[in-house]
Amino acid sequence: MDPNHHRKIDLQSPADLAYLHTNIRSAAQQKIDLAIPPTTADTNSSDDDTFRPRVQQLIHEFIAQTLTLALPSLAINGLDAPASILAPEPDAGVNGEGTGNYEPYDAELAETLRTLYRRLEWEHTRVAELRREAPGAAARA
Repeated sequence: MDPNHHRKIDLQSPADLAYLHTNIRSAAQQKIDLAIPPTTADTNSSDDDTFRPRVQQLIHEFIAQTLTLALPSLAINGLDAPASILAPEPDAGVNGEGTGNYEPYDAELAETLRTLYRRLEWEHTRVAELRREAPGAAARA
């Protein structure tokens, strides 16, 4: 083995990388809160209003760039980590906290799904019957 070659960092699942990413972002957010406390509503300083969000943006970009550059050194369950794994969720907020990607319950769509599953079960039963009966029919012919 080449002494300049190091083993990749092995993660068990993409959730491990998401956990690391979340912890890094929350630690960075804590440091930002400590260094640049959030402004209160009674202060009218426009410099603070633009400074803190810009620092947050730069820190989050740095974290994303660092993790992107680290991807070639990561293996997830023995496979190379894909670049798309760090793609942010479309509904993620500044802190990476999203509301989820859920649609409201649609009763008509749910009924269509149940109908399709009933049909799928019927087709599976039909295939099982054909597998059971076809060899005997072929032998008689």
